[in-house]
Amino acid sequence: MKKLLLTFIMTFTVLINVNAQQWIENPSCNKKAFAIVNEAITSLSNLEYLMAVGMAKAALVVDKDCECAKLVMVAAAGNNANSGSRSEKLKSINVNSLSDVEKVWHKLLSTSNKDFEEAAKKALNNYPNSPLINWLNTGQDMESHKAFSQKFPLLAAGSYNMMAYGYARERDFESAYKSLDNSLRLHDGPNVSDSRAEIAAMEGDYQKALNNQFKAYNEATFASPYQPNLVIYSRNLNKENLVKSIQEAQVNFQNAIVKQDLEEYNKYVIDEMMPTSGDSNLKEFYTQSRELLLAKRDYTWDRHDLKDFAIDFSPDMNTAIVKFYANGEYTLNDSKEKVGYSTRASTVWISTDSGWKIVHSNWAPFGGSGIPK
Repeated sequence: MKKLLLTFIMTFTVLINVNAQQWIENPSCNKKAFAIVNEAITSLSNLEYLMAVGMAKAALVVDKDCECAKLVMVAAAGNNANSGSRSEKLKSINVNSLSDVEKVWHKLLSTSNKDFEEAAKKALNNYPNSPLINWLNTGQDMESHKAFSQKFPLLAAGSYNMMAYGYARERDFESAYKSLDNSLRLHDGPNVSDSRAEIAAMEGDYQKALNNQFKAYNEATFASPYQPNLVIYSRNLNKENLVKSIQEAQVNFQNAIVKQDLEEYNKYVIDEMMPTSGDSNLKEFYTQSRELLLAKRDYTWDRHDLKDFAIDFSPDMNTAIVKFYANGEYTLNDSKEKVGYSTRASTVWISTDSGWKIVHSNWAPFGGSGIPK
């Protein structure tokens, strides 16, 4: 008898938990379709929009009249007034078949960004116990996500994820990772690995960042939203070698110009964006074409050396700003006069599918002469 009672209590508890995990009561879908939509909304709350759209489409296969699935697709769509597809998708929804909460969601999805916060608060006053409406009111506020996680603990994966960033910004990385562990227990999606990677990068641990970003990326590699950060962490982890490589490329590129070596020059330029330059004779900027590289000069380089490099990267690690100094000597062809050369310079390199390429350079005299005018 005790075993039967225990079994009944456990079964009853599971039923309560399953019901508590629903984002929407009385959805406009059959049970099988909404089980998928419910997971789709969870993916939305964890910023996994592509997965949410896939689930929503799967729900429509199960139940072609599942209007809630269409709401998920609207929520994931672009909301730009000029180029977004949200407004068109909203028109395809049969509003009359939506449940009360779904109608409110539909209305909020139709609301402009500037009016959204006020509209969401009004909706919350009318539906204070709706998980979905509560979630739509959380925004970026950490305290709101803490409150959501306490009120709807089984739907709080996204909130725990957001809270992790709050802790990380406070440099409390232990609490940040614990929060991500809580998120993972509720929802095993790629975003938690992406977040763990980003927080590891905030901590300065690029090896941990790279390892976790690979986990997120490997969920589905083609057109993955997690690929850009994979590049960022990998390049930060190998920054010392990357700096050496770009510095070497800068030296080789400059030697190619000095020697008018077209083959070597071509290794560091792309036709889609030929480098522009402002020379140390302070004349106008120009495009550094192959024809100009091979053009006859009225001076001959005797020596041209680069030194004292400093290289900075853009946050996405796809652009490098190279700063350095140069000195040397050249001979004027007509007079045979030798001129001491001393300049400072900066160049811009970008990462492409065929390697790092130079797109701009700027030179100025520094303690000596530049090139002849």
